[in-house]
Amino acid sequence: MRMLSPTGFARAQDYLHLHARPLEKALFSLEFEGGSVDQVLAELQKYQNADGGFGLALEPDLRTPKSSALCTELGLRFLAERNTPTEHSMVKAAVKYLLDIFETDTQVWRVIPDDANDDPHAPWWQDDHGSLAQRFDEFLVIPRAGILASLNYYVELVPSDWLASITEQTVKSIENLEVESFGQGGDTLVYALRLADSPGLAPHLRASLYPFLMEIADTVVTRDPDDWSGYAAPPLKFVLSPLSPLADLFADELQGYLDYLIDQQTTIGTWEPTWNWGELYPADWAAAKQEWCGILTLETLIALRTFGRLAS
Repeated sequence: MRMLSPTGFARAQDYLHLHARPLEKALFSLEFEGGSVDQVLAELQKYQNADGGFGLALEPDLRTPKSSALCTELGLRFLAERNTPTEHSMVKAAVKYLLDIFETDTQVWRVIPDDANDDPHAPWWQDDHGSLAQRFDEFLVIPRAGILASLNYYVELVPSDWLASITEQTVKSIENLEVESFGQGGDTLVYALRLADSPGLAPHLRASLYPFLMEIADTVVTRDPDDWSGYAAPPLKFVLSPLSPLADLFADELQGYLDYLIDQQTTIGTWEPTWNWGELYPADWAAAKQEWCGILTLETLIALRTFGRLAS
């Protein structure tokens, strides 16, 4: 079993201090250096617009400054994961934004703004005459399941009957998707698992959802190490801790992937994205890639600590 050496950790630490976004620096400080949640929230707030939504490339592959359901789901998840109270102004503003942009006719949130094409973005966020909705299953799971995971945490801020109804609709939508919809890196499964893991989810919905998702995960996870270097669905994408409901299902593959991950640290201490934008917006991709290096390096250090892979 490989361990990340103290030298490897120090290289990652140096990179984050020198090159990561202030948000990831604050998160690293909170996780490993005794930093404060208040500093994390102060940095996160810089990505929140006046309308309450998050944007401004909080998700580095989407460079539009405008608010989006995609970035607001991410921002609200950050807030929930840090146990930010319901009465916090950032929480209330984000929830209000999501309620304001909810499309009542389709019962979904459009993942990004209609005019996101006008700003640099990854090719998968390009929308050509409705192609985005088709690519993301009419937004039935992405971003809806992730948003509802957070709204089920901040239940006091949303109408209870509406939340129960839309959550049940979303669980049914997940269970009705074709297996193929969960492929392409496993992102749809990630969003579905966020909802299944949400503490506020009704027990009967969780009991229905988990067996289905475990069966899907068994077919979606990328087990072959030769495929891990591309945009894959490695076990760590779905198993975030030893207590995960899927941990036993992928126990052997997970340990092998953690070994692989340690070997993938670059000489400057980073872990890099396994995807790129091709020939699209090369200068903006360079900026996004550096931001992703900070995000992925932090996430990897946390994962290695979680699974006992940091050498003392």
